[in-house]
Amino acid sequence: MNLPSLRKRPTYGVLLNALQALEVQPNSWSKSITVELSSTEQATVQRFLMSIIASDLEWLQDSTGLGGEILTALEQKELLFDLASRRVAERCGRSAMPEMTRTWTIPASSMLPEIKFDIREPPLTGDNLGLKTWGTSYVIAKKLENFGIHYLDHLFAKSDTSTPGNCRRSILHSTKILELGAGTGLVGIAAAAIWDADVYLTDLQDIAENLHFNVEKNAATVSEFGGHISSGVLDWREPDKAQTKMSSKKFSIILAADPLYDDDHPALVANVIQKFLYDDGDSRALVAIPMRDGTTRSLAGHLRKLMVSNGFLEDSSGEEICQDDWAPSDGPEVRLRWTIWKRDLPPHPKYEK
Repeated sequence: MNLPSLRKRPTYGVLLNALQALEVQPNSWSKSITVELSSTEQATVQRFLMSIIASDLEWLQDSTGLGGEILTALEQKELLFDLASRRVAERCGRSAMPEMTRTWTIPASSMLPEIKFDIREPPLTGDNLGLKTWGTSYVIAKKLENFGIHYLDHLFAKSDTSTPGNCRRSILHSTKILELGAGTGLVGIAAAAIWDADVYLTDLQDIAENLHFNVEKNAATVSEFGGHISSGVLDWREPDKAQTKMSSKKFSIILAADPLYDDDHPALVANVIQKFLYDDGDSRALVAIPMRDGTTRSLAGHLRKLMVSNGFLEDSSGEEICQDDWAPSDGPEVRLRWTIWKRDLPPHPKYEK
């Protein structure tokens, strides 16, 4: 690894290029090739970054920037110090990262073009895990079209195949969708676009501002595909309080991606699904849980028992592989289990085939 030596008094441009090249890109679970650094190379990078922060860079002189503007030596130092500090923070894990906006791509299919969503992620603070886009969300977002075709077909309007190119399937207009613990909103936003649906995304008050921002930022994209998105606060411990403010009191589809983090979450999730899902045999709840460790597996097992005791049946299920970013790139992949639940009730006449 060829990094400039401060002993040789490199120019501002040389240092700037080196710092920009060392930027750690957040993992978006794509298949792009990344260059892995050995532990020795990582240590070399860290020493280089710290040497810039510790140096007064006294040899720098006023010069012309890339845009033709004059940069004083002091301005150059401040810019280099800031970049070096950012590169150090990037290597300290997700909690040290600054705010960022990532573009998530849903690949094109035979029925849909490629769709891109811009999702803002503020710095992680405290235990506000909903400020980050987790691996489960992206995996589920990419499978939504498949879910619609194979498991939720009865909730979709039939396509007019007599019109050339009109093979798009849209969800019935009467079908309303609720997302629980939406976080940054990727799953619900994607569902609205892919399914041409009306989706209401919810999370806790501390998450709601960023969720609303992402809903507004992607509303135009969703609208292009015929969907509609809105967001609000839903505290699972106070579901009645949230329900009074909802235009729809019941929903035909409930989405919950990666909802289990605490011991009380299985009971809360089961209760909220019981409360907000329509009381018929056609409505569905899609729950996706990554089996990260024994604790998560235990929580998932508890939720399953509660759903069954509440009168739900497992309509379908499957497994995928995901990997949360900000973990080592060679870290273990996580087995993700998704389940589509339905009530043990007869179907509504309007859905019967």
